[in-house]
Amino acid sequence: MTTMSTATARPEATLPPGTPVITGWSAVSPYGIGRAEFAAGVRAGAKTAVKADAGLGPLPSSDVCTVPGFDIQEQLGPRGTAKMDRLTALALVASDGLLLDADGNRAVATDELTGVVLGITMGSLENVTDFLRQSYTNARPFYVDAGRIPFGSLNHAAGATAIRHDLKGPNTTVAGGRVSGLLALNYARRLMGQGRATKYLVGSAEEFSAAHAWFEHTATASGDPAPLLGEGCGLFLVEQAEAAERPPLAAVLSVETRVDIDDDPGAAVTACARRALRRAGVDAGEVWAAVPCAAPTAAGRAEHEALAALVPADALSRVPSMELLGDTGAASASFQIAAVLAAAEADADSRGRIALVCAVDRDGAVAVAVLRLIGEQR
Repeated sequence: MTTMSTATARPEATLPPGTPVITGWSAVSPYGIGRAEFAAGVRAGAKTAVKADAGLGPLPSSDVCTVPGFDIQEQLGPRGTAKMDRLTALALVASDGLLLDADGNRAVATDELTGVVLGITMGSLENVTDFLRQSYTNARPFYVDAGRIPFGSLNHAAGATAIRHDLKGPNTTVAGGRVSGLLALNYARRLMGQGRATKYLVGSAEEFSAAHAWFEHTATASGDPAPLLGEGCGLFLVEQAEAAERPPLAAVLSVETRVDIDDDPGAAVTACARRALRRAGVDAGEVWAAVPCAAPTAAGRAEHEALAALVPADALSRVPSMELLGDTGAASASFQIAAVLAAAEADADSRGRIALVCAVDRDGAVAVAVLRLIGEQR
């Protein structure tokens, strides 16, 4: 009897119909603008912290992890960007990187059921606080810059992405902090499974601003270090395995969520990860790479300890720590997935292996995704 070794088997050929697969990705991150910059930074394990721009005014910390040289009008042009918030701009530039080629032409086919789901924390804090400040400090409460109102809506970035690329499928914003990227992936998985979308732009974004820095400073628990804040946006093209028009890079085997109601984040992470692995039909010992969100909190430390007790020891070292990017908030989970794909692309041994991505947030939310790496290596 002839058998096919796991080293030569085609993982994508064994996927059940309807399995979501990631067929493309893009990132705007503290490593720079674009997938290549992100991948190079991750593989090098490069740090991204720099001194904050003096124009931001007083900040609780002088070190930040911002997208280098990111200028909204330079990236997107002057039309419609004069009052655009940074969060929207990050999402739009990332979507350009995902759907367009180097010359700005459409490189990815979309249809009437191509949707967008974007994870955030609470929108653009800078835009909202500036608007409120005007109401208090101007001569009349209603003497405000009305042009900023659209940018203050929670779903503006996702909507603007759909408008920019003429995407008419389901358009959704998920506000879940650090777990947002995984919540968005789960949302897309479910709607595609129901036949309500054929493919999805899935990801999450966070902007850095003075308002964001002070908000996080005041929210820091006693005893925790001051957060080193980052920003950026990670986006993925997700299709169904049997209908994918591009070679798959990874299959989404499962996404599970949980809420820590017992003030025991380690136990919540363990339970959520075990359930995700069970749903995916794999054992914890099969995990090739495990990537925690590395939140600078007690929950983040408990997350790491829980995964270390669950998966093989070397799994936690195959992808550099997300601490290198700073605390990127809602963009965290998307950057974690992108980091897995970047690391796998450079490692011939990753094909067919299992990756586990986990995220925790201060409100007790926990999410875990299990991926099977597929994409051809360079």
